[in-house]
Amino acid sequence: MNEKIKYLFIIFIILFFIINIFNFATIYRYNTLVNGSYFKSFLSDIIDVNNTRRISIEVDINPVSSHRNAGPIAFIKGINEFLPYSNKYCEFIPSKNISIESTKNEVDYFYMSLPRLNEKQLDEWINTNNSNRLLLGPNFVPSNWFKFPQQNYWKEKNFPKYLEKVKAMVVHSDRVRNHLAEKSNSTSLLHKFINMRACTNLKPNNKIKSFKERPIDILYYEKYADLDHSKQGEELYGLLNKTDKNIVKMNYGGYDKKKMIEWANDSKFIIYFSFFDTGAIGLKEIQNHGVYAFTIQADLVNDNSTIFYIPELAEEDGIKTAFKKIMEKIEMITKENPDTELVVKKNYDSNNCQMALDDLCKGIVNS
Repeated sequence: MNEKIKYLFIIFIILFFIINIFNFATIYRYNTLVNGSYFKSFLSDIIDVNNTRRISIEVDINPVSSHRNAGPIAFIKGINEFLPYSNKYCEFIPSKNISIESTKNEVDYFYMSLPRLNEKQLDEWINTNNSNRLLLGPNFVPSNWFKFPQQNYWKEKNFPKYLEKVKAMVVHSDRVRNHLAEKSNSTSLLHKFINMRACTNLKPNNKIKSFKERPIDILYYEKYADLDHSKQGEELYGLLNKTDKNIVKMNYGGYDKKKMIEWANDSKFIIYFSFFDTGAIGLKEIQNHGVYAFTIQADLVNDNSTIFYIPELAEEDGIKTAFKKIMEKIEMITKENPDTELVVKKNYDSNNCQMALDDLCKGIVNS
């Protein structure tokens, strides 16, 4: 009898010890994240619910201090809203100062979406054999889509070297990856790219208007940053104005955030006549308010039930065909009187920045 009690007591002590180590690891992991420590917990890495040590990534959030809200800044601000963040395989930690000194931190990788590195600093990462811990982009290159690589820009002139030396270049889509690789003669290094979706956490603050309550039938958006298709744009706008639909024209750079949100809340559809966006965060912000979209870019189609690829929009003589296809789709959806709250949910679930962090994690794990 005494022997049985003795064995039970030993088992109890062992179980008590294991449970307390697990609790300690959990608390320590939480404290390191909340208090901003960049050193991983040895115990929490070993005692993980999935028995998997998470990959740790420091994320440069310095750009969030900017008062600007252009695409690259909006992107990292959206990412920052989810930090710190952990999923099954990765742990993302915010950092306001990633430099060569950061290599002393016990993390696996350093992510800079909008790198503030100059040529000398990036070469220092390479010369100290630390560049293979860098994840750079999507706002590293190109400075101009069609002129890449420009030889008077050090990033673009030396792009193949940097692509080979870093852990990965982060881009928004295969289309961007292929363009950069082909133009820089780096197609043998396609495995060095990671796709990370453009994202936004913006969604309606107030009541979501029903489909029938929305006074704007079509929000027509024009942007000619890289290609001037203004002639085709005028043709399309003219065709739209001949319909019985209420059309509001929206020009790139000609509105503020408040006006954009107002239009988004009031719109049923948007025709995104833009050439050629790599991320199109503005479009995603509008989508997240329950708006159906038409685009010239296949890589912007994140849910083919709420955004539709119309390739004819990009063809010089394809506007009439594109217009017909768009109007047929609009009439079909209008008859269905869709639930805009469901449209908001679908678009937000695909566009939010947690999904972007999951993309980056997946890319690292698979690389």
